[in-house]
Amino acid sequence: MEPKVFASHFMMAPMAGVTDEPFRARLRRWGCRALWTEMVSAAALVRKHKKTHQMAAPGDLGNDTAIQLFGANPDELLPAAEILTALGWLRIDFNMGCPVKKVTKSGAGAALLGDLSLAAKCIKAVRDGSGGIFTVKIRSGVTSSQLNYLEAGKMAEGEGADGVVLHARTRAQGYSGFADWSQIDALAGTLGIPVAGNGDIDSAKTALDRLSGHPVAAVMIGRAALASPWIFRDVELMFQGGAPLGRPSIQELSADLSRHFAELVEFKGERGAVGEIKKFVAWAIKGVQGGSVARAEVMQIKEADAMCEFIASLAAFDPREGGGS
Repeated sequence: MEPKVFASHFMMAPMAGVTDEPFRARLRRWGCRALWTEMVSAAALVRKHKKTHQMAAPGDLGNDTAIQLFGANPDELLPAAEILTALGWLRIDFNMGCPVKKVTKSGAGAALLGDLSLAAKCIKAVRDGSGGIFTVKIRSGVTSSQLNYLEAGKMAEGEGADGVVLHARTRAQGYSGFADWSQIDALAGTLGIPVAGNGDIDSAKTALDRLSGHPVAAVMIGRAALASPWIFRDVELMFQGGAPLGRPSIQELSADLSRHFAELVEFKGERGAVGEIKKFVAWAIKGVQGGSVARAEVMQIKEADAMCEFIASLAAFDPREGGGS
């Protein structure tokens, strides 16, 4: 049976500095069935950059995960896609949506929306080098007066993309303002390949409503999953006709974060893990009684043993909301 273009109706968005291997493992424990890696540079892959090659050959490589490639040079993108295919990647996604200056200043990411002729060559290069499912992630356009998502989507389809993900914000918006889901509707109604929608999905109910109320094959969840990774468990339960379980107990969260931290230590070493887990702890205790004090405390921790003790101590926190959190 041919694999689906999108591994699930509900997908985790690719997020630089977040969707690494330990966080993907955590998401799977909370029911996520479609994940994206952090962005991987085509230039760094071709130049055999050690860290990039480590990102491109994770221990959890499998059919539930797409690796996201970025670049603006077709001569680098083709061999980069061939490298990923040789490593065993079944799903490659090409990034035309990142608005961050570090990426766009090289002409990559959302900057390609301003040069669709180059974008077409880039997409063809990745398609030619890909052996499996190939998708493209785009934004609505460069600015609100330069909306070209329909043209970009048609071009991606014409160059052989199997599916398109539209984050319905412009490059200029970044992550501010609101996503315009009427644009996602328009793109889905225009293309003959599956379209996924991304933007402003803040709860399991919203995710389900977007899937059922719009002509999309899947929805992509981003920032909401950082603090509440169980959003995937709940939306899957609701999709099957069940009831969401809601926020887990503080004891469950403590155990979950302890496991995440242990995996980060193995993945990044103690120093890197201590720095990385802080944001996840801060997100997890938002709204918990005494959470604001605890967030300030966790940010001061420098040693792995102290972090382990702190995360374990969360199990004794008062789960009630309030207290200046």
